[in-house]
Amino acid sequence: MSARWCRLAACAAAVTAIPACSEDSCPSCDDPVRQGQVANAELTEVSGVTASGRFDDVFYAHNDSSDRARFFALATNGSDLASFEIDGADNDDWEDIARARCASGDCLYIADIGDNELMRTSYAVYVVDEPTAIEPGVHTLSSQSLSFTYPDGPHDAEVLLVHPLTGVVTIVTKVEEGPAGIYELGQLTPDVDLVAEKRGELTPPKGSSKFTGGAIHPDATGLLLRTKTRLFYWPMDPKQTAAEALRNEACRLELADEVQGEAVAWQRSGDGIVTIGEGLNAAVNVSRCGGA
Repeated sequence: MSARWCRLAACAAAVTAIPACSEDSCPSCDDPVRQGQVANAELTEVSGVTASGRFDDVFYAHNDSSDRARFFALATNGSDLASFEIDGADNDDWEDIARARCASGDCLYIADIGDNELMRTSYAVYVVDEPTAIEPGVHTLSSQSLSFTYPDGPHDAEVLLVHPLTGVVTIVTKVEEGPAGIYELGQLTPDVDLVAEKRGELTPPKGSSKFTGGAIHPDATGLLLRTKTRLFYWPMDPKQTAAEALRNEACRLELADEVQGEAVAWQRSGDGIVTIGEGLNAAVNVSRCGGA
């Protein structure tokens, strides 16, 4: 059954209510269906997931802070395809992963941005060239480290949004109450300490501001943010940044019931949404979507 939801949203810049969205701005998505379960017994705390830009039916996912610096390749049915160790990276608290264009073609961006105790003095985004082959076994990749701080002290965050066309990096914080912060990294320069710029604030259309994952459509025509229990969609113009798109009117989409749900991604084709919770053999849930 097709589910189309429109809800009240809030202006990201001013945190003021805006009118309910038009149904025409909501993508038509089927209810989520379980496509399989994560087969790799070492991938038990899925915190981030993103689709490959090179291979159909391939996703990259990583564990939370309990793991070392590595990510895994899996199929939509959850089958294990490969794992990748990352040189030059640490897993302090990895929370999200995204794919976007980069100077070398396609890159994966891994966000070490979790800070539950608000005690970190810096954070990092690791940039890795997307693998050119998906083969069984363990492989090693090199990385570039982008270190940054916030202009207003430490923040906990679990959402990394990387514009698939421009590579602009946006982070949405996770807060106990009140609006989440929207921060943007400027020119990404390895080995240079960056200071994120605050671009606004965001109150979700409904529920808590504890955003646990996000993703931008491969064509940059829509943006997803999720909490553990809700999934929201913002329409987006490809020329907009994520911060600008989050000022648009939001829609609520159906979300599968997941344990500690954090990960969300678009399929490579952009016509479906994948979510995964945590736990051993977690379900891989897919919602097929039509146009907005």
